[in-house]
Amino acid sequence: MESEEKERALLLLSKNFLNHYNEAVALAETAGYEIVEAKKLRREKKIGKGKINEIKRAVEEGKITSIIYYGDIQPSSLFKLEKETRTKIIDRVMLILDIFALHAGSKEAMLQIEMAKIKHELPFMREYIRRSKMGELVGFLGPGNYGIDAYRKQQTSRLSRIKEALEEIRRREHERAMRRKMLGMTIASIVGYASAGKTSLFNAITNENKKVGKEYFTTLYPKHKMVVYRDKKVLFVDTVGFIREVPPEVVEAFYSTLEEVSLSDVIVFVVDMSEDAEVINEKIIAGGEILRKLNASSRPIIFALNKVDMVDNNTIEKKLDAIKKISLKIKPDAEMVMVSATNKIGIEKVLEKVMSLAGREVGKREIRSVSNAL
Repeated sequence: MESEEKERALLLLSKNFLNHYNEAVALAETAGYEIVEAKKLRREKKIGKGKINEIKRAVEEGKITSIIYYGDIQPSSLFKLEKETRTKIIDRVMLILDIFALHAGSKEAMLQIEMAKIKHELPFMREYIRRSKMGELVGFLGPGNYGIDAYRKQQTSRLSRIKEALEEIRRREHERAMRRKMLGMTIASIVGYASAGKTSLFNAITNENKKVGKEYFTTLYPKHKMVVYRDKKVLFVDTVGFIREVPPEVVEAFYSTLEEVSLSDVIVFVVDMSEDAEVINEKIIAGGEILRKLNASSRPIIFALNKVDMVDNNTIEKKLDAIKKISLKIKPDAEMVMVSATNKIGIEKVLEKVMSLAGREVGKREIRSVSNAL
């Protein structure tokens, strides 16, 4: 992406995402945008006339080609903003899905992305049609009333076909995952936020060489590798990265990727210790909520506190104490391991913890199977 000229973008941080500036910029740069200017909005979903005029001036003065609205925007506000600025508008969900599209490497991933985009676009299409029937111009980016109506019907039909195809793929994937469980195979899923170092840890544990980097979402579908450690086998799974305030469309679009976490015997939650303590705390709490929604919060959790080589000892101790307090709200018996995935520090300890906890889960599973048989 570095060799390509980036689009000049104005970043609008909505009220609920004011403290997500670094994440927003990282996502924008990954998607190929250069943030020329950023503005904070005092409201969520709606933009007032005064603010629209201010944005319009910023677009003209900064020679902006795209506007990134980092938040949830109402279709009516997007219509007004696009019409007044005559500039392409990308909201947070579409930004994330555009990044997913850059890294999609399977038929399932591509179908999931397409489905999420269609579902997200439909309310905006309905608003454009409503506006055009009221006699308002659709906007400089629109194909006109008949064009949008025909496109909406086409996309609705396409959505039904995608759902059918995905249901079949997911059925096969679920059967494959269940066969692993029936064969007694233990599974350890590596989870965590984008750029925390999940794939780096996966590589360190499995001796693989999967792509890593500062870009968000280089992992869009599970990577699997069997590891034998002290005569015990565990299947390690590298999963898609979490994001704060994860959009519902993204969770649904990658349901099958994240579903595997709920089938795990152990969850390795990677935490970036080089981040500010406040950010770490927020991400752990939000990550715990994501695991709860995936019905995976009851699984044993190991917090792999990554990038410890980038933090001094005093700071590490303070952050560790804070993490221990937060983890009590998520998983009181969670394990903590200090690691550096790139320098392979603490990898042996992670393996020991995983094997120990996985053994306990398999034992519980066997007891349940015997009880059911009786």
